[in-house]
Amino acid sequence: MGRRFSKRKNAPPRKERDPNATYTEVKKENAQLEEYYKAQNIMSEEEWPIFWEHLKVTLPTTFRITGTRSHAVEIRDTVKNAFVPHLSNISVDGVVANPPRPLAWYPDELGWHFDVPRTLLKKSPEYAKFHQFLVAETEVGNISRQEAVSMIPPLLLDIQPQHWVMDMCAAPGSKTAQIIEMVHANDQYKAVPAGLILANDSDYRRSHMLIHQTKRLQSPCLMVTNHDASMMPSLKLAPNKAGESVPFEFDRVLADVPCSGDATLRKNPMVWNNWTHGGAMGLHQTQINILQRGVQMLKVGGRIVYSTCSFNPMENEAVVAEMLNRANGTLELVDVSNELPQLKRRPGLSAWKMFTKEGQIVDKLEDVPTDAKGRYYPSMWAPKNAGELHLERCLRVYPHLQDTGGFFVAVFKKTAPFVVPNPNRPITEKPASSSEASSSTAEVEEEVKEEVKEEVKEETKEESEDTTTAGDKHKLDSPAVSEGSEVKKPRMSRAERFGAPGPKEEPFLFLDASNPDVELFSRFYGLDEDFPKDQFLVRSEGEKNKTIYFVSEAVKSILKSEDIHRLKVVNTGVRTFIRQDSNSPAECTFRVHNEGIAMMRQFVSNARVMAVQLKEVITLLQSPYPKISEFPEAIQERLTALPTGCCIFEFDPALEENKDQPNPRWEGQGLTGFVKGKLVFPVWKAQVSFNMLLNKQERRSLAMRLGVDCVDSPHVVEGGAKGTAAKKAAEETAGSADVSEDVSAEDSPMVEADEEGDAAEETA
Repeated sequence: MGRRFSKRKNAPPRKERDPNATYTEVKKENAQLEEYYKAQNIMSEEEWPIFWEHLKVTLPTTFRITGTRSHAVEIRDTVKNAFVPHLSNISVDGVVANPPRPLAWYPDELGWHFDVPRTLLKKSPEYAKFHQFLVAETEVGNISRQEAVSMIPPLLLDIQPQHWVMDMCAAPGSKTAQIIEMVHANDQYKAVPAGLILANDSDYRRSHMLIHQTKRLQSPCLMVTNHDASMMPSLKLAPNKAGESVPFEFDRVLADVPCSGDATLRKNPMVWNNWTHGGAMGLHQTQINILQRGVQMLKVGGRIVYSTCSFNPMENEAVVAEMLNRANGTLELVDVSNELPQLKRRPGLSAWKMFTKEGQIVDKLEDVPTDAKGRYYPSMWAPKNAGELHLERCLRVYPHLQDTGGFFVAVFKKTAPFVVPNPNRPITEKPASSSEASSSTAEVEEEVKEEVKEEVKEETKEESEDTTTAGDKHKLDSPAVSEGSEVKKPRMSRAERFGAPGPKEEPFLFLDASNPDVELFSRFYGLDEDFPKDQFLVRSEGEKNKTIYFVSEAVKSILKSEDIHRLKVVNTGVRTFIRQDSNSPAECTFRVHNEGIAMMRQFVSNARVMAVQLKEVITLLQSPYPKISEFPEAIQERLTALPTGCCIFEFDPALEENKDQPNPRWEGQGLTGFVKGKLVFPVWKAQVSFNMLLNKQERRSLAMRLGVDCVDSPHVVEGGAKGTAAKKAAEETAGSADVSEDVSAEDSPMVEADEEGDAAEETA
C-alpha cells in the first residue's frame, strides 16, 4: 500500500523540486565537536587522527540473518555458497570491492558486512544478483538491514528461552527481533516458549513500525506497548495455570535510550552541521529516568543493558554513575570483557569535562551562572566516587576499530531490591557493598512491596479522580478558589501519564475452549488434546470472529490482569486462523494463516496435511489457480479426495526423488536450490482448483531460492526475455482461471486481498 498524505485546509501548494537542482555535499568538519571530544580524552593523541578521519568515511552496509536457528543457517549458507565465491576480484571502472564477509564477533556468522559502491551494484551482474537477493529476503523478513554496533546490546543481555524480556525503547525493532530469536532459540517440539518479550515505544506511529519489523518472526510471546518508558505502569498479573501469581518483573531489560546520536556521523552526515554543546543536556535526565524505571522492573539477579549511539560522557558514564549511586549497592556493573571476545572496544571513562551550552568548561554546578542553573543537574559532573564505581567496565565502540559506527554499552546486574531514593531518607555517602545489601534483602523487599502497593493505589485513585473531576475545578474564577490561594495544576489523565496519544485500541477478548468457532477448527484440523485452546483471542466484539490470534501463557497472564487497563497494548499474538467466506460448501470456513502455520503444524493432524514434491510446489508458484488436472497423475486422486477448504502442503527436500540433479539456475546446487529444510504453507482447495496462500514477497523469495519463475514476477536472477515470457504465460493462466466457474474470489482468496487485510489490521 502506498503512503498516505493529508493536506491541511488552506495549505500553500507543495513546492515542486527542481530536477536540475544540485545538492551541496555536507562539509564534514565541526571545530566545536572536535574541541569537545579532544577535551574529554576519549583516546590517546596518537589514535585521535585515525579516529577523526574515519568519522568522515561513509558507513558500510551490514545486515543480520534472522529467523529460527535452522532457517537462519539455511539463508547463511546460501550467502556463503551461492554468492560470496562469485564476488571476489570483480572490477568495474577500475574499482575493486571486497566480497561480503561475516562480522568476526557475531555468533554463528549470522551478521554480515560489505562495502560496495553503488556504481558496482548497478554495473556488475554478480553484485546486482546479490543485491536483488538481499532485497527479496529482506521483504519477507529473512534478512534485516541493521548497523553492526546496534547488534551488540541484545547479545550482552544473555537471554535464555524462559526469560521475560523488556525492550523499553524498541522502535524500529531490529534489537527486538534479535531478542525474539533468542527466546525462541531452543524451540521444543509441541511446546510454546515460556519466555515473554515486551517491546515498548513512546511514539504510536513508531510502534507500528515495530510491529511490521517483528511480525514475520511469528512469536506468540511478543507484546507491543505504547508508553513513556520512564513511566511504565505497575500491574498485578493474573495467576498462571499452576496457580502462581507471577510479578510484572523482567529477567532482562534493554534500555537503548533516546540520545543525541553523535556517534552516527558516518550514517547521518547532517550531525556535522547540527551538533552543539547543549545537544545532550536536554536528554540527560530523561535517560536517567528511563534507566531507573528499568531497574525498578528488573528482577533481583537480572541483567539490564543501557546503551546509546553517542560518544558523549554526559549521556553515557554520567548516567551510569548516577544510577549506581542511586542504587546504593543494589546494582553493579558487570565485567563483560570475556563476552564477544573478538569485538574490539575501549573502557569507559572515569573522568570527563562539563561544558556549558556556550562551550565554556565548568568544574562544578556552583560555577554555572545563576540564571542558567535550572538547565543543569549535579549528575552531569563526574561524582567524587567515580573511581570506585568500575566505570571502566562500560564498553566504548569507536568506528576506526572495526569499521563500524560508534556505540556505548553498560551492563548491570541487580543484586538486591532497589528502592527509589527519597530526599527524606538518609543516604550513605558510599554505596553499600553487595554483602551488606544482601543482609537486608528481606527488609528491603518488604519496603519495595509496600512502595509498589502505594504506587498502584495512588494511580487507581488518580484515575478515579480523572473521571469525576469537574471541568472548572481549577479555573481562576471558580468560587472554590479563594483570592490569593495557590492554584494547582489539574492532574494528568492516565493516558497522559502512562500512554502516548493515539487511536483507542480494540480490546483483547479470549475465546473459551468450548467456543463454537474454536471447536470447529480444532475438530477440522485435528488439534492435539494437549494444545492450549484457551489461549486464542480476537480483537473485535462482533458476533462473527474473523481473525483468531494465539498468545503464549505469559502474554495471557498479562492480558487477563485486572490492571490491564493501565497497559496500552498495541499488538500481540500470532494470526493463526482467518475466516474465509466461500460460495462452495466447506466443512470449515477457517483457513490457517501463514504467520502461524509453522507453529500450528506441530499440533495439526496429518489428515489435513498433504506431502508434495518439487513439481507440485512449482505448479502452485507458477499458476494462481492450478486445477487438479495440472498436477501429476500420481497425486490427483489424493487432491480430489480432499474436502473443500484449507489444507497444509508439506515439502521435504530430503525426500525429493531427483534432488541430486543440478539446478539449472544455481550453479553447484541440487534440484531444490537453496531450500534444504522442510517447507509448510497453507493452500485453499476449491472444487477443482487450488491457491497457494502466500503473499507476493513470500512467493518471490521461495521461487528465487528454488531457482524457478513465479506467477507474480519473472525470476529476478535470470529475468530478460525468458522471464518476461514466463510472466506473460502466468498472466494468461490467471486470466483463464478468473473466468473459471468453480473458482471465485471467495472460493480461493487472492493474495492481494490478504495483504490489504493485513495492512488494515496493522493500522486499525
